[in-house]
Amino acid sequence: MIKLAFIFSALFAVSSTTITNENLEYPITECESSILEENKLEAPLFIFNYDKEPTDIDWDKIELFEIEEEVVLGFDTKAYLPQGFNPLKGLHDLDWNKIELLELEEEVVLDFDTKAYLPQGFNPLKGLHDLDWSKIELFEIEEEVVLGFDTKAYLPQGFNPLKGLHDLDWSKIELFEIEEEVVLGFDSKDYLPTNFNPYLNTCALSKINFNNI
Repeated sequence: MIKLAFIFSALFAVSSTTITNENLEYPITECESSILEENKLEAPLFIFNYDKEPTDIDWDKIELFEIEEEVVLGFDTKAYLPQGFNPLKGLHDLDWNKIELLELEEEVVLDFDTKAYLPQGFNPLKGLHDLDWSKIELFEIEEEVVLGFDTKAYLPQGFNPLKGLHDLDWSKIELFEIEEEVVLGFDSKDYLPTNFNPYLNTCALSKINFNNI
């Protein structure tokens, strides 16, 4: 009886495996096909190929455009504006040289009384102008640079970085100011009088006191 039960169980297991394998051979549904196609298209976007050398983007060759999006209000603005309204009227009439700008000091609210935490008779402005900066000597702190290795091993024997520091006589060195040629992009003769000479009467111009003009 036990042998028959064992044989029956074995036959049932084999038949179940056969049925499962046959189901895999059936074509997949349309929904499953759509999911597989979506995964196939998204795979190159999210899977990085480590075997391929990365390439740098040359931003100089990329031309950027600023897209001005049109704002649709859904109504005619002319119906809500005065007759003959011009938004650009008086655009350049404002003289900023005559306008005085004031910096508003915003009051800080701490939500508690600061006097309770300060000494008696405390004055934050006391000694404000007592400091004489002309008598204060400022020092520039030179921070030591730690390279992590001995520089002597990479320098010539007997190297002295301060050698010849004061050997240079600046009084004997003649400095020249290089005049850079200005390229206007057009021929200036077309815009000047005939036979114009910019070096004519330079002595007369030297006698003019431009401070009195």
